[in-house]
Amino acid sequence: MMEEKRMDFLKDTSYAIAKMRMKYDEMDEKTVYKKGMRKGVKKGVKQGKISLLKELLRQKWELTESDEKVLDNLNEAKVNQIVQVLNRINTSEDLHEQLKKLSDSKHEAENITQLSYTHD
Repeated sequence: MMEEKRMDFLKDTSYAIAKMRMKYDEMDEKTVYKKGMRKGVKKGVKQGKISLLKELLRQKWELTESDEKVLDNLNEAKVNQIVQVLNRINTSEDLHEQLKKLSDSKHEAENITQLSYTHD
């Protein structure tokens, strides 16, 4: 009799633990899914901005493959900066000049940061 109660208790406990594991596995799946969705949405927004930027530039001149590759490799911050100066970009050379200015300002900011650390 006592042995039966003990076995029932162990079965119930084992079942409860299995249910809890299933619940936590479900929660983990949902978390991973949500993170993947956010990442996908962010990537989609960036790709959408780049596509729109390409389309706007195509209205001004025919984009070369190298122009398209350069645009595809931009990060979101640079895409936003290019969009802000879009009215100054009328040729492929203008585009490359603006991109060079962006990279130069980035390097300049990095150098200033490095200098400020070395003076401390």
